Amino acid sequence: MFDKLLNSLSSSELATSISNQLDALTNVIDGYLAGVDNLRMVSLILMILALLLFLFLIIIIYIKTIVAFLRSDNQTSSLSLDDDDGEIFDDNDQLRLNKIIEDQDRERELEKELQKELEMATAERTTAEKRKKQENDKPQKILDDEKNKKILEKKLSVPLDWKKGKLKELDALAQNVEIGPDILSYHQSNRQLNELVGLIIDMLGRGVDDLKIAQTIMFRNQYMSSEEDVLQLIDAVKNFVGLCKNQEFSKLENYAALPHEEDALYHLVQGDPSLALTMLEALMDAGIDRAASLATEAKKGVLYQEISRHAAIFGNLAAVNDVMLATGAFELAIELAPNNISAWSRLADMYSKAQSTSKAIWAYQNILKSADGEINAREVANASKNLSQHLYAQGNSLQAAKLYNSSKQYYDSLGINRRLDKQEIEIIEIIEAHHQDEIQSTILRILGKDGGRGFNFA
Repeated sequence: MFDKLLNSLSSSELATSISNQLDALTNVIDGYLAGVDNLRMVSLILMILALLLFLFLIIIIYIKTIVAFLRSDNQTSSLSLDDDDGEIFDDNDQLRLNKIIEDQDRERELEKELQKELEMATAERTTAEKRKKQENDKPQKILDDEKNKKILEKKLSVPLDWKKGKLKELDALAQNVEIGPDILSYHQSNRQLNELVGLIIDMLGRGVDDLKIAQTIMFRNQYMSSEEDVLQLIDAVKNFVGLCKNQEFSKLENYAALPHEEDALYHLVQGDPSLALTMLEALMDAGIDRAASLATEAKKGVLYQEISRHAAIFGNLAAVNDVMLATGAFELAIELAPNNISAWSRLADMYSKAQSTSKAIWAYQNILKSADGEINAREVANASKNLSQHLYAQGNSLQAAKLYNSSKQYYDSLGINRRLDKQEIEIIEIIEAHHQDEIQSTILRILGKDGGRGFNFA
């Protein structure tokens, strides 16, 4: 039996049987894979595997996010503990932070307040300039109408007798004049600086304090001119009078050909500085000639400093009528003495008046860089005030407000912009009413002379 089984499972038959079975299996698999349904099944399986892989990636990313969050939370907790211990952010840091915040708030409030003041100052200056321009550009018809208005005002200032036909006269007078609210309003008349030189000389002769003179001139000028214009003009008049009293001009070789000191001051009282400028020019020329003959640079430097001061006096007197002439004088003063801060200040003012804005800004900035805040406090205040207006026009309101505030504090400390009270105004009106009649005695008194070389008041 066993032998039969072995015979039946001989190698050739077994190989044939296995080959047949494999062929049959191959056919089945080929038929299975060849069917459309089978391909769909395979595609579905692949899509499911891809989806599972995608979900697996999402789960990994989510786990990583949770781990990162937990780590950051641990670090925050650690930082909080450090803060409590005072190791990283202590109470002193918190106080400093609070102080910084308070300073910023205070600075913003200061900026708003000073910006309002700067706008008001700019508006006042613009209004004054516009009023001045309107007065200079009035056509003849308007001047005639104003003359008629003044006549009408004078008529209205006296009592009217209605029974004598005064009303008809006024009606006829005002027939072509438009009566507006201006007639019923009081307007303080403003006067140019060249019209106020006489008042300056009169008050100097009476021994009035310089700042009180400046306060009076600012009031009479109705603040059309800057504080520096007024202060420098007063200084220039004083210095010129000092040169006359010290007989500096009489030392010149061509003294006989120069105007008399009394005549120069008389014309200066009338707003004409031409004679004074002639004398100053001769003094400067003589100084420059003398400097050229000196051997040492040190002696030349000292003499140049003196001539520079004389050039500044020349420029401040010329500035009341001729900006360009004054500009040249201040440029000469700086050329002779580059450290003359007063000349730098006035040169910047002249550039500003001549609409040379870039040059004016450059000169004002040079003053703030090189000037001593204590010795040249007035020049620094003037530069700060004018620079603040330029910065405000450019939109830098914070820096403009800071500069304007510093200059305002200085001028407030001088009291130059304080209004005159009623009694002071009355005293000034009395002086103005009589100083034309007392010019000769005032000039002799201010020069310390009982007599002079002779007046020529033509």
